[in-house]
Amino acid sequence: MSGPLGRFRPPVRAKGDGYLIDLGADESAMIRRLVGELRELLAEEATDPRSHALLARLFPVTHPDDAELEAEYQRLMRDELVQSKLGAFDAVDAALAGDGRVDEAQLVGVMQSINSLRLVLGTMLGIDDRDPDEPDEPDEPDDVDPGLADSAEYHLYNYLSWLLEWCVRALS
Repeated sequence: MSGPLGRFRPPVRAKGDGYLIDLGADESAMIRRLVGELRELLAEEATDPRSHALLARLFPVTHPDDAELEAEYQRLMRDELVQSKLGAFDAVDAALAGDGRVDEAQLVGVMQSINSLRLVLGTMLGIDDRDPDEPDEPDEPDDVDPGLADSAEYHLYNYLSWLLEWCVRALS
C-alpha cells in the first residue's frame, strides 16, 4: 500500500536466508513484558489455582475419555511441554532484544509464544475455540462478550492474532 504514510512494511517477513521481525520499540517491549508475565504464570501454576485455570488451554487434554491415561500423560509430558514453552519464550526475548533477525526455528518459537499469549488472553476473555453446538466447528474469531469487545485485552488479542498471521505468511 502506498500513500501519504508510505509503503506498508509487514511486521514479519522473509529476509535473506532467514526472517525479520520488524516491530517498534513499544510493541517489542510490550510483547517481551507479556512473555515475561506468562513465564511467571507458568512458574506459579503449581501453587496458584488461578494460574492453572488460565493456562489450561496451553496444555490441552489428550485423553478426554480416560482420566487415568490423561494423568499419566500429564505426569510424563508436562515438564517437557513447559520446557518447550520456556525455550520459545527465550526465542522471543532474543529476537526482540536484538535486531529482529531470526532463523526458521526461532520464528516458530516466536509463533508458539504469541499463540500461547493469545490462548491465555482468550481464556480471560471467555473466547472458546469450539462452538458448543458444533463440537467440530471453531468459533468465529470475534465471538466475545459484547461488554469486552472494547477492552484493552480484546484489542491486544486481535493485535497478537494479526502478528501471528504475519508470522505464518512469512513462513509460507
